[in-house]
Amino acid sequence: MIEERAFEPDFLRRLDRLVLAIKRARTVRAGQRTIGREQGRGIEIENFREYSEGDDLRFLDWNTYARLDNLTMRTYRAERQVEITMMIDASASMRVPGRDDKFGLARALACALAYIAMAENDSVRLVAFNAAPGGARIIASPFYRRREQFLELRPFVRGLECSGPTGLGAAVHELLQQRRPRGLVVVIGDFLVSQPEFEDAIATLLAAGNEVRAIHVMGAIESSGDYAPGMYRVRDAETGELAEVVFGPELAASCHRKVDELVARIRDFCSGRGVVYSQAFGARNLDSILEGELPKLAMVR
Repeated sequence: MIEERAFEPDFLRRLDRLVLAIKRARTVRAGQRTIGREQGRGIEIENFREYSEGDDLRFLDWNTYARLDNLTMRTYRAERQVEITMMIDASASMRVPGRDDKFGLARALACALAYIAMAENDSVRLVAFNAAPGGARIIASPFYRRREQFLELRPFVRGLECSGPTGLGAAVHELLQQRRPRGLVVVIGDFLVSQPEFEDAIATLLAAGNEVRAIHVMGAIESSGDYAPGMYRVRDAETGELAEVVFGPELAASCHRKVDELVARIRDFCSGRGVVYSQAFGARNLDSILEGELPKLAMVR
């Protein structure tokens, strides 16, 4: 299963290199240099900029002035202590089609982002969710902050299973009942729920003061409609309803079109609400997904 890759040393080293490349690229684009943590201050030097009249001289970089005769200001930011929750869709639809391994991909992405968050000294947990009679069922790991604790997530991730309807809205409401501090919530799933339920869930997280990221996971077969032609008896993974269909080029095109429509609706809604939307289609594309989507997820500072 692809989620096991998230704990392999080679994969973690690849993540470290990717994070370093993002930081370097960002620094080059800004035309500025970034400094590491200043020991004993509890705040972090962020960058340098030219002095402007009225600036507080306490933040003047006297070393730069002595060497270059330039008035340069140090800028700081408070050391961030963000609580990050990775919400992983554990509904029945995440396990089909089996060859697509959507659930494995979702877990691998959650673990990769958790590893990066721990490296940034943020508190992070994984929360799997699906619907249960009368509400939602959420299973949460403890919060972890240090990268040395990352492997402690492995038993939790291995023990997760898919079942039942999605229950995204109910899961969000139950999560907020815990009354945690405002933080960052990353929702990872196939988003095969009604548009009103998706929009209400995201809006509720935002209204509670959280930053939100949406990672849309689908399988390569599922998103392309690349099924072998023939007659199929199809069972809805979440409702159990049966239907007989004849699969061919027309139905494949229809599947592909519906996926495009779903993506457009979700992306447009997220864009209008200031929510970063990332597309993660195909478990085999894990590496390229991370390379392409990680910079815009703004998990690296």
